[in-house]
Order: sequence, then C-alpha cells, then structure tokens
Amino acid sequence: MKKTTKKQIFAIFIILAFLGSGLIGAVLYTNPSQNQVQADWAVVLGIVIFNELQPIPAGVGITNETRAKLFTLNSDGVIFKTGEESATLGEFFEIWDENFNNTCILEYCNNENHSMRMYVNDVENFQYELYTIKNRDRILIDYR
Repeated sequence: MKKTTKKQIFAIFIILAFLGSGLIGAVLYTNPSQNQVQADWAVVLGIVIFNELQPIPAGVGITNETRAKLFTLNSDGVIFKTGEESATLGEFFEIWDENFNNTCILEYCNNENHSMRMYVNDVENFQYELYTIKNRDRILIDYR
C-alpha cells in the first residue's frame, strides 16, 4: 500500500474515532432525558470505498416505535446496541439489508485488482461478518 494511501486511511480513521468517541460519550454517559437514546453501548463504523467515506443511513434497524438490537439514529457511523446478548458485525449488515462478508462490502467484491481490509481499534481483523462487536469499538472497512 502506498504511503500516502496509508496516511489517508489513518486520517479518516482518526476523524471517525474522534467523532465517534465524542458522540458515544455524549449519548451514553450523560444524564438520560426523553430525547436521548436508550442503548447499552455503541460502536463507530466507517466504510471507505476507493478513499471515499460511505454514509451509513440514519434509522437502520428502526421501524415505527421498535428498534432492532443494532440500530443507527444518524448517518454519522455510530451503531447502538441494546440487550444483553452479543452481536456480530454481520448482524448489523443483515439488519441494514446490505452485503458484507470476507470478500464483499456493499456491492464491491474482492478481485484481481481490488480488495477489502477491516481494522478494529487500529488493528487489522480478519473475522469480518463474524466479528463480535464490543462497546466503543472503532471499526474501519476499507475497499480499494
């Protein structure tokens, strides 16, 4: 990987981590009010396709008054989790109804010219859809 490309990915990840940690802290660690989300914890997910940060839509996992165990409120990449049971990254993509596994992200699949990498808390991770997400994880999926 080129040095400038690594710097770009690192810069995007730092921005995600900074924004995500602030958002997570603001939502989960202040006194609850009617306008705040009721969640057990949250993670930050960034998806970068050819050096472009992809939006994760607001309202994933939310229908009328019900929420799935993994859901988003905004398009900022913060995924909230409710309940005691564990959840995998693949479950979030199922709820979102998008493609994600060890070879594909959204409509982009590994081939002879392009491939995907996933980083969890700055460390490359090869579990992809099987990864059990944890509180305050910072997940970056990079396809180029």
